[in-house]
Amino acid sequence: MRYLGSLVLALSLLGFAFWIASQIAIMVAQGSSESADYLRGRELDLCGYKVDARHGLAGYDLDEWKGERCEALSELDECVLECLSRAGAVEIAAGCYPSCVQR
Repeated sequence: MRYLGSLVLALSLLGFAFWIASQIAIMVAQGSSESADYLRGRELDLCGYKVDARHGLAGYDLDEWKGERCEALSELDECVLECLSRAGAVEIAAGCYPSCVQR
């Protein structure tokens, strides 16, 4: 009888721990709807696209898209700049060039 009581208590505690973990996962997954400027870098205007300056960490030379190059953008340039302007993280930005080449 003691073993059955211990088993019920252990299963109850395990279920409670899983419930708490699921609540934490739900809160993290929902995120915040507020604009968190401190999570973003400085925005650059590259040929009319607003790009986070941190995307330079993904291997892009952001200074390339200034001046004369803006006058004659290729489809690849436009695709990469559009992707960079939508990318929310450096990891996502790193995949912009390969995904644009595949298109």
